[in-house]
Amino acid sequence: QYLQGSLVDLNIPGASTNLASLRKDIVIDEFHILEAKAHGADVLLLIASILDQKEIKDLSTFAKSLDLEVLLEVHDLDELTKSIMPSLDLIGVNNRNLKNFQVNLGASKRLAEKIPDEFIKVSGSGISSSETIIDLKTYGYKGFLVGENFMKADNPGKSAFEFIKKIENEI
Repeated sequence: QYLQGSLVDLNIPGASTNLASLRKDIVIDEFHILEAKAHGADVLLLIASILDQKEIKDLSTFAKSLDLEVLLEVHDLDELTKSIMPSLDLIGVNNRNLKNFQVNLGASKRLAEKIPDEFIKVSGSGISSSETIIDLKTYGYKGFLVGENFMKADNPGKSAFEFIKKIENEI
């Protein structure tokens, strides 16, 4: 509802690929996690700015009990510090300020060294070029959430394919 997707969207990747699918939505209770699992999600997004430490712990532990991986989204050092716990798999830095919607890739760069090595680093929002991904890889990022860039394209699938090929050729 909030991110203009649907639970049905989660069924499509599982039926056509062996790649992991992420439920990128506002998750605030265990029911949302059960929905994600029932619709084929492999990874669940928790957003530190809307959850307190206990909620992050409880929801991530529940997700892990269902064999879901957990990606925690943070925006700043305070959110990161309150949220580090063993029930997380990935730490994602959202480069978009949710108060004014401005994008600043410096957020990922500033937080990179603060994210412990046992977590996979993910950067999201504002990524629209292969050069940005190559740059962020030097900060230890291994995952990238790129969506808006493709959704603005006339043919999102073709745009994503060309984007990935360009990155593969540059690495």
